[in-house]
Amino acid sequence: MSHRRVLRHACTALLAALPTLADAHGINGHVHVTGWAVESLPPGELRTFFADAALRDTAQIGAAFPDSGYAIGDPYGEMAHWEPFINAYVEWIIATFGPTYETEEARRHIAFMMGAAAHGLQDEIFDTHFLRYLIQEDGQDQDAADSGTDAFLFTDGVLEFKPPLYIPETGLQAVFTAAHDYAPDQSQIRAGMQRVKILVIDRFAAVAPMLDAQYRPLLPWGSTHYLDPDVPGSLRAEIQPTAAYMLALWERLHGRYTPQMLATHTYPTSTRRLRGADHTRVDSRIGVVFGIGAIVGTLNEETVRLFGPGETPVSLDVQHTRWTGRPDDATRQVVLVPLEDLALDTEYEVRLLPGIELQDGRRTDSTWTYRFRTPCPPEGACSPGPEAMPLDPPRVPYPPPPDAGLPPDAGLPPSPDAMPLGPDVALAPADAAPAEPDVAPATPDAQSAPISAGPTADAGSTGPGANGSSTGSSGGCVTAAPGSGPARGAFGLFAALAGLGACRRNARRLRSPVSAARRLSATWAPPEKGRPGPRSP
Repeated sequence: MSHRRVLRHACTALLAALPTLADAHGINGHVHVTGWAVESLPPGELRTFFADAALRDTAQIGAAFPDSGYAIGDPYGEMAHWEPFINAYVEWIIATFGPTYETEEARRHIAFMMGAAAHGLQDEIFDTHFLRYLIQEDGQDQDAADSGTDAFLFTDGVLEFKPPLYIPETGLQAVFTAAHDYAPDQSQIRAGMQRVKILVIDRFAAVAPMLDAQYRPLLPWGSTHYLDPDVPGSLRAEIQPTAAYMLALWERLHGRYTPQMLATHTYPTSTRRLRGADHTRVDSRIGVVFGIGAIVGTLNEETVRLFGPGETPVSLDVQHTRWTGRPDDATRQVVLVPLEDLALDTEYEVRLLPGIELQDGRRTDSTWTYRFRTPCPPEGACSPGPEAMPLDPPRVPYPPPPDAGLPPDAGLPPSPDAMPLGPDVALAPADAAPAEPDVAPATPDAQSAPISAGPTADAGSTGPGANGSSTGSSGGCVTAAPGSGPARGAFGLFAALAGLGACRRNARRLRSPVSAARRLSATWAPPEKGRPGPRSP
């Protein structure tokens, strides 16, 4: 068989495996939304903290961490997605390094934790909002969105971050033990992170054009709107809530976070109208994002209300993260689904009433309110109201390190609106063997010059919680590091990616709504301490 035919068969096998390559939107999407969120932070302590380029890189590679468990079929990846793990990580950092966090190790842990937390929040938002749009508009769901959005980012010339590999040397095992009574060893974490770094971040150019060709025709609406800030859950619409979540985590680390700070972002934002008024359409859903996990059972029709003109209550279905199902799950958002059509060009008010329990056991004791306007009529006059801002949000890149020099296109701060229409990235040679990364906490690699960027399963349906996790075995994964042994270059890349796809397929089989937790109970059970969180999509 000729080399060309072998390569073609390998490509076909690779594409068959890739729909399950990433979790929710792709890993590169997580890295970039997290990087853009850091660049969107307002002046203050946290923006100053991230003035260190090494910490920005650490947050970005931390945003890839939760999916690294899937790469080797280890349950730590599922656990790392959810607020119980993040809350335990915050508490461990406070107990170990607080209250000043002056050491390099402390600062690295904070940045890494914020990246992992950002990933989990982005998954909850994307799956709960944007995936429902894909179902409604394109008739597609998770499989197409997983790898499709990453490929679109590449083809549309938006990818700019390639953070160096960094893994905290200590602490992660203690955090996993505290949150889930399970502790992956350092070699497991290292193997998962190496695979994600090599295959999905460093070598993505080798497969992105094939993925784009496969998924763009399936997602005509999704490929047009995945960076649309008007669409809840799009990558750009995740930037602001990610930045707000990071600010909330910073306040939690410094003991300044109160239950009344629970709500951090809304869909629609104050600069936008609700996209639709027809209660049968996804456009009519209203979202509130939180700065800490809240307990599902306390977010219900008694604590979450919607009122129209004259204090008229609107009948609602109160939902949460798409994959929650039990009263003791933790969710980082609540979704208000009207059960009746809303009036056009009308102001409505959301109220979160006292009694909502937080992940840390505290409860809200006052009412939080938020107002929004519905869309204008298709024809006729519309009252003055919120309008979409041209830049949402404006990115303010950090200055380069003193010894890095200026990028060739240095000048005005880039914005997500000014995106090239086509790729300007050279493809990596298909037969080039990927280099083994160095996982030591080293000086960050030089980044490329910025390119600006800027009916379904209901959330209330029964679904497994964090005590139902990915399989603890390898699940048929390829365990050899890519580029090792005889499977080097393109074939090593294809084989390893196919193995990663097998891991993700096994994880999905364990996510059936009824029996996932029961099937896993023989090999892993949640500790009595703390609360489980929902399963990752």
